[in-house]
Amino acid sequence: MSGLPRFPSRFGRIASLLTGAGVILLIAGAVMAGPDAAPYVASRLYHVPSPQASIPTPADAVASSVTPGAALLPSFAPTAPPYDAAPPPPPTVTPRPAARPITRILIPSIGVDATVVPTGWEMADVGGSPQPIWSVPAAPLAGWHEESAGIGVPGNIVISGHNWPQDGVFRDLYRVQPGERVVLYSGRTPFVYEVTQVLMLREADQPLEVRQANARYIQPTTDERLTLVTCHPYGSIENRLVVIARPVPPTGPGAGEE
Repeated sequence: MSGLPRFPSRFGRIASLLTGAGVILLIAGAVMAGPDAAPYVASRLYHVPSPQASIPTPADAVASSVTPGAALLPSFAPTAPPYDAAPPPPPTVTPRPAARPITRILIPSIGVDATVVPTGWEMADVGGSPQPIWSVPAAPLAGWHEESAGIGVPGNIVISGHNWPQDGVFRDLYRVQPGERVVLYSGRTPFVYEVTQVLMLREADQPLEVRQANARYIQPTTDERLTLVTCHPYGSIENRLVVIARPVPPTGPGAGEE
């Protein structure tokens, strides 16, 4: 062939031997690497992970270490927040509705329409020993026990009143029958209750244990109820009269709104 330099035959043979050895090495490397070499080679070509980065565990290695059918999580998922992560916010507390104060009471069946004022308790001599008793406002007012429940929340709303003198707010409370209505007002908003129980409890000349048992009707409750308390008969403290009523759900447009 003209135009190309010719090498001595000795050098030509050496070059041929080196070329053949290189081809053999390339074939052997391909055989030893097998098909698994391709992803690794490709990853080195397209992405070199930094020293801080984690390398995902092969899918077959993860599957061999878990129960069949279990959900697989990436091996590189963090197990703890970074040391400088902000603390989680506190749980949100659902606010409890505020209790409404009581300002007025109506009992249509006995003609009661009276102002209600808050009242507390005081110490009094009962049977020779000091006992806490609730103060009852002078007629014609009714007294809402300020440590009892308000309107609109679970609990026992307790209202007491005198049955004497002539204008005592609960003078005719003994006439009330189960099924009749009592209406409480908070401002201009009415709340209706239905009488469910009328109790006559002996009080005069009774031992302390009996009077304490009678007092359980004015204790706090987990349900929503109204308890009216007075004495009986007229002008006497011989008996304790207790009327219990339950709330009636509001009906009609605008019910329960001021």
